[in-house]
Order: sequence, then C-alpha cells, then structure tokens
Amino acid sequence: MHDVIVVGAGAAGLGTAYYLRDSGLDVLVLEAGQDIGGRSHTVQLAGTPANSGAMFVYKGTNTEKLVHELDIETSPFLPTTYGIHVNGRTVVSRSNADVVAGLNLTEPEKAELMTFIDTSLTEYQDYISGRTTAGQLHRLSDETVAKRIAGLLPAVRAIIATAIRGGAVGDPANLSAKYAMRYFASYLARETDNRLYAAKGMQEIPRAMLRQLPAGTVRCSSRVTGVAPLQDRAGYAVSVAGDSGGPELTAKHVVLAVPAPVVADLISDLPEWKTSSLDRVACPGSTTLNIVADIEGLPEFREWAFVVTVGMPFDAIINPVPGGSPEAFGKDILQLTCYGNSSGYLPGFGNDEEMIDQWMEHVYTVAPQLRGRVLGVHGQTWQHCFALLSPDRAGALPELQRSIGSLHFAGDYTSETAGTHGAYAEAERVAALIRAELESVS
Repeated sequence: MHDVIVVGAGAAGLGTAYYLRDSGLDVLVLEAGQDIGGRSHTVQLAGTPANSGAMFVYKGTNTEKLVHELDIETSPFLPTTYGIHVNGRTVVSRSNADVVAGLNLTEPEKAELMTFIDTSLTEYQDYISGRTTAGQLHRLSDETVAKRIAGLLPAVRAIIATAIRGGAVGDPANLSAKYAMRYFASYLARETDNRLYAAKGMQEIPRAMLRQLPAGTVRCSSRVTGVAPLQDRAGYAVSVAGDSGGPELTAKHVVLAVPAPVVADLISDLPEWKTSSLDRVACPGSTTLNIVADIEGLPEFREWAFVVTVGMPFDAIINPVPGGSPEAFGKDILQLTCYGNSSGYLPGFGNDEEMIDQWMEHVYTVAPQLRGRVLGVHGQTWQHCFALLSPDRAGALPELQRSIGSLHFAGDYTSETAGTHGAYAEAERVAALIRAELESVS
C-alpha cells in the first residue's frame, strides 16, 4: 500500500508530490497522458519554446515562488500597446484613445467604448493600489461581467466580451467582475508588474519539480479508471489501465488532481454535497494556435502585446515577449499565440491541416503583413482549459476543497483563483493537509 496516490500529473498533481518530497511518504503519481504538466505544455516551434496552454507566471503566486525556488529563468512581461481588430480593421497603439479613435466604429460606439475603458482602468487602479473597500470587493466577486455590459451598444458589447474571453477563457455570463479585472483591465493598463515569462516555457516548472522527486514517482500512460474505498475503510483502491494496469493499487490517501468534470467519472458514490458543488464548476474547453514569424523590416510587430480579434475563431492574439528578446527568439523573430476560447474544444485540431489553414487565413486578416513570413505553426486543443472563477464557484469553494476521509481534491477549480497558479496553491494546501493528518495518527 502506498501512502499517497495522486491522480494526474498536471500542475496540481505534480505539485502535490513536490510539496511532499521531503515527508518520507511513499508517493505515486499516475498520469493518463504520455507527458507531465497538463496545460503547462510547451512545444519547440521554429527554434523557440512556445506555450500551447498556460502562458504566464503571475507575481505574488505559488508559481512565482516555484520559479525562484527552482531557479527557472524568467523575464517580465512588458506590454506597451493594446490592440483591437473589428470590422476589417486592426488598430494597435500605446494609447487607448488612439486605439478607439482608429476603429471602424460609429462615433457613439467609440464614445461608449472609451467610457467603459476609462471606468475599467479606474477600478483596476483602485483595486491594485488597495483603495477598493471590502464592500466593493464583495460586489466585484458577486457581480458577473455580463451584467455590466448588458446595456452597452451591440458593437461595444462584442468588443468587451471578446476581450474578456481572450484574456479569461470564459463567457462573461460566467465570470465575476473581480476575476475579469485581472485578465482584462490589466492588459488595458499595460500592466508591467504582474506577469513573468518563463524563458524555456511553462512546462519547465513541472519538469524542474520532477527532477526533485525520487525515480519512479510518476508513471505516465497510466489512466485511472476508478477509485473506491477499501472494505476496512483504511484507504482506497485505485484501478488503472495502461502501462500500470493489472492488480489494483492501494493507498492510504488519494488525491484527485484532475479537472472537476473528470472527478465524477472516477468516483461513483460521491456524497450529494460534493456532486452539487462540482456541478457549480465551469471548465470550458479552449483551442490555441502558436505562430512563429520572421518580422525583419516590420519592427512595429515587436510592440504587439494583446490584440482583441472580434469575429474570429480566436478571441485574442498575445505576444508573450513584447519588445523582442534576442536571447530567446532572435532579433527579428516574433512569437504569437491565438487564444480560441470561444471556439472551445475542437477534437483533432492539432492534426487538422485544413482547419489550421482556416485559422491562419483569419490571422492574415488581422495581420496581412505576416503572410509569407510564418516559420512554424502549432495547434493545440484542450477539453478542459481551466475553471472559471464565477460567483457560483466562489460560493461552492468550501465544499469543493473539502476532503472525504482520506480522499482529497486539488486543482485550479478548488482554488480561490484559477489556472496553474491556483493549481500550485492547491497542491501546497493538500500536501499540508496530508502531512497534518498523518502526523496526528502517528
């Protein structure tokens, strides 16, 4: 019997094993896929590391602590521009007023969009400077973005909704105003103090953690098909298909570090309070397209940071290294990631040349100067991207985090935030919980 079996080697699963590395416990991590890291997946594209899922290390989070602890090289995300593509025109500028002025919109639409931008920026500055009161913060957590934009003109509402989906994955109907502020208004503000870019890609974080673990801790190609309590209630039986198939594995503690929709597939007799809390979690799919291009003679593209793309299968195009980084990409090499959050999960997208070509035609609509300059393209689709921080999920958080005996739940969906930074925080919480329980028994 193992002390701990962790299901899933994404950020939460591998992080749990990492935070238990010096505990003396026998920890086994089972991963259905062929590699570790989950959405922290990095590919080599035209000689550059490209993140096909999670993009940034957020400051003040467990992810930032880990990159320093693991001595992972990072550079700051330093955006100087914001861009919008709508009605056939792309405008990118250092000034929000210039962006709005150049758009193919009516004057009333421009005025309303500018008012919304100014209001959002004021609210964002109050939030990050600590001027937001407890009451205001509570309102931001309980109010959806959809409610805020419901009365806007259709063209303005489309731009804001697309920008929010591009930065925060979800539909405005499911997102709290507080959550959207971090992923929407921060780009408008050209925030330079909240994101870092890992030089070798986001997957370097789980790879570095793996190097700190005993050999054999992680077994890939090992799909868990079921978890059930032992008859004596002294632990759990874990059924596995794949390379680790055969007799059931057993453990005193089991950590389910998989997306919320997968949990119910593994446990058939969850209590009603747990299933009802899981039902309140939205984990939409997402699709990304990574592009590397030669921009010699096109220096303006080095300044691209975040471009909203209305009416496209992707909602935004992000340049992870605005200003360029000769060390990482070469002087005239540009890397862009198209976030198709409104497209959701597209099975087979990565190998569908026709669909990727269609997306590329949309890219050329936004940036026609890049035609003939693309050096590499990579498509990736995710069935469950990350858990949206909706008011509904925030209300269910205590039940989502709550263990059932020695069965524990860890993921971005059990975190107070989302994404890999939320998953790493939950890994630390669950590891501390297991340590405390085992210490109390001994």
